[in-house]
Amino acid sequence: MGNILIVSLIEDVTMVKFDNLRKLNVLISEAVKTEFKKLFETSNVKLLVNMEGVDFIDSSGFAVFLTALRFAQKNNGQIIFCNVSDMAFDLFKVLQLHTVFKIASNQDEAIPLFD
Repeated sequence: MGNILIVSLIEDVTMVKFDNLRKLNVLISEAVKTEFKKLFETSNVKLLVNMEGVDFIDSSGFAVFLTALRFAQKNNGQIIFCNVSDMAFDLFKVLQLHTVFKIASNQDEAIPLFD
């Protein structure tokens, strides 16, 4: 399937962006979960998930995010989202996940939110 995530470093923050992906759904959720798991194999990872370009997330996509949160908590890591589209943010709100995850407007606002 190739790389789904583009990974880069901004100081001590690992940023991931989806590579040409408009929908996070059941077709790719397992592969995304595997990539997130790899990222949290080390302790104290600060992961910024840049959602730019992703317009739709189904239940399997949100399950991946909750699983990633568990991976993070297990290894003293953190996960923050940025550049979430209005449509995707509405889904976060409907599922009340905007109270579970930190969500910033953009990358510059997100970086200072890490502990």
